[in-house]
Amino acid sequence: MKLYQAIKWAMTIGAAALLPAMFFVPALAARRDLFFWMLYGVYVLAVLFVWGVTGKGNRNVSRDFDPEADNQKLDETKEIILEQSRWGAYWSMKK
Repeated sequence: MKLYQAIKWAMTIGAAALLPAMFFVPALAARRDLFFWMLYGVYVLAVLFVWGVTGKGNRNVSRDFDPEADNQKLDETKEIILEQSRWGAYWSMKK
């Protein structure tokens, strides 16, 4: 996990350092065109994705997840909707 954190920070520092470098380094200043800015935008989106994947919200997805209780709630909801539907009588006869 430490290696992943180091790569994440290196990508972030690289994205932040490239912007001023484009204006102060003459070799990079010659490459400032629309294609570069599109590539830079894609790179920044990739960095944001990497930061989002490691967020706290993704760590405990399966904690306190009971599929049986969720399926029971889903079945109850389906029955209620079926009873309220005007086609409910038709579908209940087909079962």
